Amino acid sequence: MALSSLFGKKPQVTPLARTSRTAGKAGPAAISAEDGEPLDFYHTHSRIPDSKAGQRKVEVQEVTHGIPQAIEEAAMLYSIDQAAAATGILEAAIRDDDLGDHTHRAWGMLFELYQSEGRRRDFDQLAAEYTARFEISPPVWMGAAPEGPVATAKPKPASKSAINLLGVLNAESKETLQQVFKAAEKSPSVRLDVSKLTDADNHGCGLLNAVLRRLKKARKECVIAGAEKLAALLAKKTKLGESRDEQIWLLLLAIYQQLGKQKAFEDAAVDYAVTFEVSPPSFEMPEKDPLAKPEPEAEAEVETAEIKDAVCALKGVITSAGETTFAAIRAEAATTPEVIVDAGYLKRMDFVSATNLMNIVTELLVIEKRVRFIKASHLLAALWEVIGLDRVARIETRKI
Repeated sequence: MALSSLFGKKPQVTPLARTSRTAGKAGPAAISAEDGEPLDFYHTHSRIPDSKAGQRKVEVQEVTHGIPQAIEEAAMLYSIDQAAAATGILEAAIRDDDLGDHTHRAWGMLFELYQSEGRRRDFDQLAAEYTARFEISPPVWMGAAPEGPVATAKPKPASKSAINLLGVLNAESKETLQQVFKAAEKSPSVRLDVSKLTDADNHGCGLLNAVLRRLKKARKECVIAGAEKLAALLAKKTKLGESRDEQIWLLLLAIYQQLGKQKAFEDAAVDYAVTFEVSPPSFEMPEKDPLAKPEPEAEAEVETAEIKDAVCALKGVITSAGETTFAAIRAEAATTPEVIVDAGYLKRMDFVSATNLMNIVTELLVIEKRVRFIKASHLLAALWEVIGLDRVARIETRKI
């Protein structure tokens, strides 16, 4: 699948005005050096020298950020709410494929732009291109946030109707699988036992896939007993690069999803996408059964839980923000040597706000208070690096 199929003609994009740099220099929020002249964040950065007896100061050094022009302009355009223009620049840059070490970042930014513009079809096509090129799982489309409480109590049915599949899952399983629909008419939950299956072919897997899709559409719960055993059986039948028996691949992914095995799902999804040259399906965490034994948490999740109470959060769209907008960061710095700022829900920030944020971070660094930004979008991280925030703070981006 060629990139030209996604990016097509190069769009007409108005070049980004460079006046924003001048405005950044003259604005009242810029950090001043000892002679009173404001710093130019595009060509200089502040460095805190080793502390000497009773003396700390900001030292100015000449440096360039090294970010490709296309990424810089896209980040700046998005910061002033020109997502369409930013998208066109990145599409052209990825098509030209001359971004060097910043190639992966450009793809991440484009995924975020498609998401922000609601361009699901382009997002999915880009995901297929991404998987084919990098041979890793692409980001997933994030649906709208659920309304009301995230977790609600759901009454459990008194019992589940049970259907048993025996021997080989094939065309002859059709009659047994039809019983699932009859059981679902009388109960909101059906139990399908596949633990006695000894084999499965593509046709039989297709029948079971159709049953699972139909139950999901009807909002009926289907609990698969013996799913681990079936997954192991199906995994042996999938071969990377051999584009046959697609229904076996799809059933394997469905089983991994119901089991909540995200890592196994994503690995298989990448292999599936490469083999069949399609966009991989997205993982959706299943609802947890209260009686199920909890799986051990990943190290990253444990770390997040440990720092949760020490996190300041930036959310929504921040424009023309001054000192009060970031007051929580300064307040947190009074009680901890490192302020952790969660930017996971920060959609956009303009240049003025980013400059004021850098002023605060730099002032905190002077008094040996560090700031760490986590879960930042790739669009935000690019903007922050353009102004030099990454030189006085730690910036951690979302996983692409």
